[in-house]
Amino acid sequence: MINNLNLRAPNYSGLLEYKGTSCLIYEKIDGPTMLKQIDPTKLSISHYAKLMAQLHFELHNIEIKMNSNLKTELTNKINTAEVIKEYEKQIVINVLNTLPGGNALCHYDFHPGNIILSSKGPIIIDWMNVLVGNQAADVTRTSMMIQSHALPSNAPGWLIKREYREFFNREYLREYLMLSGMNPNFLEEWMAPTLAARVCEVNGEDRNEVIDKLQIIIKN
Repeated sequence: MINNLNLRAPNYSGLLEYKGTSCLIYEKIDGPTMLKQIDPTKLSISHYAKLMAQLHFELHNIEIKMNSNLKTELTNKINTAEVIKEYEKQIVINVLNTLPGGNALCHYDFHPGNIILSSKGPIIIDWMNVLVGNQAADVTRTSMMIQSHALPSNAPGWLIKREYREFFNREYLREYLMLSGMNPNFLEEWMAPTLAARVCEVNGEDRNEVIDKLQIIIKN
């Protein structure tokens, strides 16, 4: 599907059995990730945050002729999250049911580590979580991940510094909202189901952080 949409993505060319494991074969893309390219200065952080917002907005404007599945997938994840109490699940699912659907292509793992800055321009990688739905859900997911205390291994200095990470998030959201005209309240509405669906993807302190944030939203 991704191949046929003429996206900023590496070309996919099939499956390969390697040592008993099914592997995906992709075009090789040379270049640093945006995550590694950002310098620990506000000028650099602002530049790349805005670029990421522009890429995300471009992605969401691709016409998709498929049925929406994002809300269904989030509902399934929430229902199977054993660490969330049943009444909390119901509150979140009730909120999710009131939110609008959509037919935007949602990468659902869109962050600076999944953008390669190649000689041919930015290339978006890691399409394993792709969904079809409302673009506000995808933006909320990205914003949630940027704000999280969870860090990738060998995280660069700018990402470790909380002030810079929050600045990146503000610049990213400001640019995306300016381009799209989206009401920022939409992002707040999507945050509870986004966090609830995230719970089973993380462990330890990272999971506790997600649960704490979710419970604050539920109580309010």
